[in-house]
Amino acid sequence: MKRLILAALILCAGAARAQALRFHASDSERVAEVPRDSVRNANGSVRVWSAGNWELLMRRIVPLAERWGRDERLRIAPGYLVALLVKESAGDSLAVSAAPALGLAQLTARTDADLRLMVTEWHFQWMAPEVDGWPRSSLIHGRAASAAQVDSLLRAGVVTARTEYLFDPERAARAAVFWVRLLENKWATDFWPGGDGPFARRTLSGGAPLTEAQLIDLVTVCYNRGYIRVHELVARHGPAWTEHLDELGADGAEARDYLERVRAYTALFEGASPTR
Repeated sequence: MKRLILAALILCAGAARAQALRFHASDSERVAEVPRDSVRNANGSVRVWSAGNWELLMRRIVPLAERWGRDERLRIAPGYLVALLVKESAGDSLAVSAAPALGLAQLTARTDADLRLMVTEWHFQWMAPEVDGWPRSSLIHGRAASAAQVDSLLRAGVVTARTEYLFDPERAARAAVFWVRLLENKWATDFWPGGDGPFARRTLSGGAPLTEAQLIDLVTVCYNRGYIRVHELVARHGPAWTEHLDELGADGAEARDYLERVRAYTALFEGASPTR
């Protein structure tokens, strides 16, 4: 009986902590300093296997994420942003996936094109000069380069962090926080074409504003699988949409792991008191 009670208390504590996850930054929010080996994959292996990559994240990216969290135009919780980057690339600023998605934030050339288009909307035109000024290699953005081709360009030094912002860790993290902010506004506001804000509130929360937990789920899976596919799931299943990620087919297992890991990492980075 005692074991059952203890298990129930642990489950309740875990549920409460999950409910407390923050998508938006509170005033002067800091990222908790946690041991590298506490951030693990679903199979128990350490997520950021390289001590150098961990140092990059903690010493270069975390302070930026905290500063951006204080920017009223962004206000993305730094712990959530760092969790997303950890899941995406494990801190490898030169990572190349099969898509290919590139760098620390694992954005694609197509996402970059969408980003440049979305910042023409007047609410986000303040982002446009910075976004348009990032260095881009025509070898990455001007053609449909494969992962093997991108890897070859990196090895040869033809593409570097100086010529392609997606491989510059600070600029890539900045692009990620911009992209997260834009994805949030697809779900939480009323000014995008198609009325996504009213749709989301009506479908997910009975007309009330979306919760922090709902925003984390929506933006996280959108970052991984794209807005259109998430919108379809929300339209079909309402508040239970995350229980139907298997409908994404071969991508369903990845999406489920992605969401679970980002939630877990966010809890770590937002949970303990920072010691820095």
